[in-house]
Amino acid sequence: MKRLSVFGTLAVIVLSTALNAAQQPPPTGRGGQRGAGPGGQAGAPNEGRGQAGPRLKIETDIEYARAGGRSLSLDLYRIDPAAGPTPVVVWIHGESSSGSKTTTPAAAFVSAGGFAVASVEYRTGAGTSLAMQLADVKAAVRWLRANATAYKFDAEHIAAMGYGTGGQLAALLGTTGDVAALEGGGGNADQSSRVQGVVDLAGSVTAGGVNPATYATKDDAPTLILHGTADAKVSTRESQALVSALKVAGVTATLDLQMAVGHDLGALLSPTAMQTISTFLNQQLLGARTVAALSSFISTPADTYIDPIALDLGGTQYRLYPTPARGARTFGSYRVYLPPDYQTSASRRYPVIYFLHGRSVDSKRPLTAGYISRVDAAIRSGVMPPAIIVIPQGLITGWYLDAEDGQHPMESVIIKDLIPFIDRTYRTTPTREARAIEGHSMGGYGALHLGFKYPDLFAAVTGNSPALVEDVTDGVGSPSFWETERPSTLAARNTTQLRRQKIRIIAGEQDNLIEVARKLHARLTELAVPHEFFPVVGSPHNHDQLLQYETFDTMAFYGALWGKARR
Repeated sequence: MKRLSVFGTLAVIVLSTALNAAQQPPPTGRGGQRGAGPGGQAGAPNEGRGQAGPRLKIETDIEYARAGGRSLSLDLYRIDPAAGPTPVVVWIHGESSSGSKTTTPAAAFVSAGGFAVASVEYRTGAGTSLAMQLADVKAAVRWLRANATAYKFDAEHIAAMGYGTGGQLAALLGTTGDVAALEGGGGNADQSSRVQGVVDLAGSVTAGGVNPATYATKDDAPTLILHGTADAKVSTRESQALVSALKVAGVTATLDLQMAVGHDLGALLSPTAMQTISTFLNQQLLGARTVAALSSFISTPADTYIDPIALDLGGTQYRLYPTPARGARTFGSYRVYLPPDYQTSASRRYPVIYFLHGRSVDSKRPLTAGYISRVDAAIRSGVMPPAIIVIPQGLITGWYLDAEDGQHPMESVIIKDLIPFIDRTYRTTPTREARAIEGHSMGGYGALHLGFKYPDLFAAVTGNSPALVEDVTDGVGSPSFWETERPSTLAARNTTQLRRQKIRIIAGEQDNLIEVARKLHARLTELAVPHEFFPVVGSPHNHDQLLQYETFDTMAFYGALWGKARR
């Protein structure tokens, strides 16, 4: 018998309890009389569960189609009686662990005023192609629409959710609703197999010869992809490729990388992940509006070098360091990501990437943007070697410069205090060749400024959506001072040294700062400084969006710089 995951076991317990409760008569009191229930005479102990009103109804083994001489069935989980037409989440199981329709984690979303769930089976085994499996799940969607009135389903709002092969099939449902050649048989040909939302849990893109990215068009279903960074079965690069293809096509799509999670459904569906899925389904199927936010935490005040949220978040550790460049007994904070083998490879030394956050955000932003999870996935999949990532808490204004009047010396704090401290504290390779600097927006400006000003410290420099503003802001200093500190000025000053660096400029084509990025690209070209310029199709300014629109793996840059990871 195959081992169930923790989540699968929990689902069996929860659903078995619900089923048993539905099959039992109401509790009896003394003498065999029925308990009066809430508000009546005391009966058998009953912790808050009344017997009247809407309840979970489970119907199993309902035939939805016949294919290859066999019956294909689904199980329905719904609230009965339903107040009105109910959106449906179609659960598509994987082929190995969780390889059965019998249990479904999607049942967690069934509630009054919420969703119904259809857990479907599909053909598996020798001689079964992915195209045949896609035809099966399409037939299931068409059956749900054809029987919507009988079951009080909302035929206009159906989502697909699946794991592994099921995730790939869900993604294919999202992109092939208009591809007649993949529709297959199975009856109800007058109904559509389109879905209005997709939740893809670690599904492949390339397996089986039918790639959902190939069919991506603007009218495809909004898609949420969850994938563990430690997945050794399905590469996270496949999910990165799919989300990029969807976003470039104009589809609402998000990749949520789960730190240090492997190809395990129970670990992938953490409580936080379930909340993310619930929010997505509520948006796509119920039209619930949510306010987008860069972080669930309040931003750090403008004048402090210490992030007040002293928590280890998103696979990083929160630490303080002394800042003598500011004066005696002063400190700053940083967050540090240590690679997966840091504790077990006690003699190994690592390259370091310093990542600078943008204006009006703080050191938590590279976590919420998904930068750290991308690093973790790239290291675990061999795209880049293990590396240490340091995210200093920069002032949320100031552009990572020492101001002309000597105030807020953020530049000196990083160069004179933080970098030596990191080299003393961690097993770094403390050389220029093993050190890189990167940032986004104001942090992109800061990375280019510091990288070009101190080329003897950094082998590589990356500006993501760099805020290369051409006027003085944030009290940095006079126009003449600003001019001397601009990356283009520094590039002209240190041209020979910059020709030894690896330099990238990445900016979205929908970013209002794309033109100043192009100007720096042109200036570096004029100076004969080798560099890469990536205008990202469709991307706006936000860092999380930039990462998801990128059709390339941004971490492969470090694989080329330092060699790929040892597998």
